[in-house]
Amino acid sequence: MNLQQPKIFDTLKIGLSLNSSNCALWSRMMKVTIGGKSKALLNHLTTNPPDISKEKYYQWEHEDLTVFSWLIRNIEPNLAINLTSFSTTKLPWEALITIYSSGVDKLQTYDLYVKATEIKQGKMHLEELWIRMQGIWGELETRDPNPMENASNILRYNKIRAEHKLFQFLNALDQKHDTIKRELLRLNPLPTAEEAYAAVRKVVAHRFRVITE
Repeated sequence: MNLQQPKIFDTLKIGLSLNSSNCALWSRMMKVTIGGKSKALLNHLTTNPPDISKEKYYQWEHEDLTVFSWLIRNIEPNLAINLTSFSTTKLPWEALITIYSSGVDKLQTYDLYVKATEIKQGKMHLEELWIRMQGIWGELETRDPNPMENASNILRYNKIRAEHKLFQFLNALDQKHDTIKRELLRLNPLPTAEEAYAAVRKVVAHRFRVITE
C-alpha cells in the first residue's frame, strides 16, 4: 500500500505555549496556523477517525500524528506529559479546551490587555509582530465586544478602540522606527493601526533596498 505523504511541514511553532491562563489566544493561534498549512488538517481537531478498515484511514492516521506532534510542541512540558496516552488529536484538544477555557473570563481578558500593551518587537520581524498583535486584538474583540447600543455610541467606541490599537502597535515597535512613529502621531486625523503598519512596512522595505543596493 502506497502511503501518500501530505504536503505539510514537519514542525509547527506558534511562539506561544499553552499554560493555565492563555488557552483562548493559544487555541485561536493554533487553529489559524494549522489552517494556514492545510485547512483539511483542522478537521483533526474536531472529527473522529474514519473506519480502520478503509484505505483512507492510513493517510488520515499519518496526518493525525503530524497534527498531534504540533499540539505537543506548543504546550508547556508539564502539561504535555499528560497527553501522550490519547489515541487521536481530537481527544487531547477537547480535553485542553474544556479544562483551560472558561468563557468570558475577566482574568484572561485582563491578561490580553496587558499583552497588547506590553508586547515588544524585540527580535520579531515586523510581519510577525503584526500577526501576533492581530491575534491578541481578535481575541479581545471576542471577549470584550463593543457594549454600546445606539449607532453614534458604537462608532465613538470603535474610534476609541482603534486609537488604542494604533498606540499599542506603535509602542511595540523598536526605537529605530521612532521617526516614522512621530510622523504618524502628528497626522490629523490619526491613521488606523492598519495604515500605520503599511507606512512602517514601506519604510522598512526602503531601508532594505538601500542596504542591498
